[in-house]
Formats: sequence, C-alpha cells, structure tokens
Amino acid sequence: MFSKKLFLSLLLIALIVSVGCVNAVDSSNWKTVKVNDVDFKIPPKYQGGEINTARTNYHYNDLNTFGILCVDDYLPSSYGCWYNFKGKNLTIGSHDVAYFHEYNNFAKHNVSHAYFSSGDSIYCISWGSGEMTDEMEEIIINTPDSSYDTATFYGILNEAKQDYEKEMVNEYSYYAPVPSKERNNYFISGDIEKVIR
Repeated sequence: MFSKKLFLSLLLIALIVSVGCVNAVDSSNWKTVKVNDVDFKIPPKYQGGEINTARTNYHYNDLNTFGILCVDDYLPSSYGCWYNFKGKNLTIGSHDVAYFHEYNNFAKHNVSHAYFSSGDSIYCISWGSGEMTDEMEEIIINTPDSSYDTATFYGILNEAKQDYEKEMVNEYSYYAPVPSKERNNYFISGDIEKVIR
C-alpha cells in the first residue's frame, strides 16, 4: 500500500521530468552553418539564409529576422549601441550571455540580441522576438566553449561599451547646439566661431 507522501513524491518527480521533456529542443534536423570557423546548428525555419564572403555573418531575410555575426572587428559599435536597452546577463549551457531586446521601429517588431563567446571570438545572434527562446538557447549551447572566463568576457564587453561611449562623445562634440527662435533647438556642424559671427 502506497503512502500519500510516497505517491506525492512520485507525482512531483514525474511532473518535473515531463516539464523538462516539454522544454527540450530536438535539433536532429538542424543544419550547420560555419561562421568564423565555428559551426552553428540552425533550426529549419532559419535555413537557406546568406553568408557573407568573409564568412563572418549569416542572416536569414535580414538581421532583424535572424542573424549570426562574429563581432570581433566591430564590437564597440555592435555591443555599444545595445547595452542601454532592456537586458540581462544569463548563463546558457557553459556560455556567459549578455542578452538585450527592444522594439525595432524599422522592423516593426521586437528584436533580441545575445552576445556570447565561443573560442576566442565574440558572437551576436539576433532574432525577431522579445524573449530568449529555447531554439536560441540550443544554438548557443551547441557552440564550442569560450576560452574566456566570466570576468574576462564581461570585461571585454565593458571595455567595448566604454570605447563606444568615447566614440560617441568625439563624434557629437563636432556639433554645437545653436538656439533657434523655433520651438525646438537644432544642431549644426562646423566652426563655432563662424556660427557666432
């Protein structure tokens, strides 16, 4: 005769196992795309996209639908423009992930970005959604481990953010605000002395 405690324990274990099975992603029919010498398994709905000649990015339709980019050469401009948006740091499999999402006015839907490292390179996966999905987690999990520990990875991202901020300060320091008689101020570029005269 089963006791109530034993029955409830078995029921709880069965529930936990079934929830784990529901969230599992079957990637057996996924195809592989090589981006910067790393193999990425791609779900069927994103297969048939294009890869650039340098093999540093893959996209399906456009980067707001789905894309994988190796951002080593332009990390400050890629990561720097996203760090202010809704985001959080995650651990997916063995990977540290900086995850962001925001409504994209051009695409007219939410777009997510996940920055992570595989080997010695930093990658960004972008997709048309406002949430981290099981498919995106599976893509990240199936890549080789990072050669960076957590502190080093986030240190690289923090340095990229600081470089981006410096770049923006330098770029916008060329513009001088000039009050107008209109309701809103506007900005003009050029030599401030000439503007004042």
